[in-house]
Amino acid sequence: MKVKDVMTETVKWVEIPGTRADALELMKKLGVEAVPAVKKSTEEYVGMVELHALFEKPDEDQLALLVNRNVPTLSPEDDLSKAAKVFLERREKRLPVVKDNRVVGVLAVRDVLERVLLKSEIQTPVSELMRPHIIAVWDGTPLPVVAQLVRLSGFRELPVIDSSGKLVGMISDADLVKLSDVELDSKMSQMVGRSESDSWAWDTEARIYITKKELKLPDKPVREVMRKEVVTVGKRTPATKVAKLMLEERAKQVVVQDPDERLLGIVRDVDLLKALLK
Repeated sequence: MKVKDVMTETVKWVEIPGTRADALELMKKLGVEAVPAVKKSTEEYVGMVELHALFEKPDEDQLALLVNRNVPTLSPEDDLSKAAKVFLERREKRLPVVKDNRVVGVLAVRDVLERVLLKSEIQTPVSELMRPHIIAVWDGTPLPVVAQLVRLSGFRELPVIDSSGKLVGMISDADLVKLSDVELDSKMSQMVGRSESDSWAWDTEARIYITKKELKLPDKPVREVMRKEVVTVGKRTPATKVAKLMLEERAKQVVVQDPDERLLGIVRDVDLLKALLK
């Protein structure tokens, strides 16, 4: 099966030149974590604007400086196994499909799960696909701190536990974006110029106003905004059943628990693609 058989052909993109707010608005509208960027005049493909970049570069407003130009591209004629390998190696969730330097489609992990894995008879247990290392946040953690944990950990969705260590919810970077606003802040710095040749400038004070846009999160504990419905599975659950659960619940990952509800691991949607390569 080829990429063109699975990809989504209707593509929305942001244009360069543009602003952070343009990308944020489109991501919110589409409910996605990355969108293609093209040149405004020619619609030539430039790169991908990714959600995590908006958190990692809060001082940057120019879209051209937020674009990731190193995201791999796919051809419509590429075999789907190649796409699966790229998803796994690069931890991408959406890849642009490019032909003649134009975006002709987008392939998402969810597309592969829905149109390929669900129709297969693969019975690989989730224990062979999950990640055994888990990073969880306490339900009293303020949202700005959660955003930093998401950024530093490299996980785009984190389990939330209460004071007893019980799993009580999930929070993702997409959830944080929905709660955030791009706000305009003004900061003033002072620059004092001194010149031996221009004695008049010795006491001259030049004030420079620096205006920037930042992603602002409300100072609330994560328990107030987390998703309380958590998808959990046992370690023997087949990959196809896990994929079905993820698609039905629109979950990016599920928590693997033992019969005593202790956390054993996390399986992301992209991890399920390993089953296709076995």
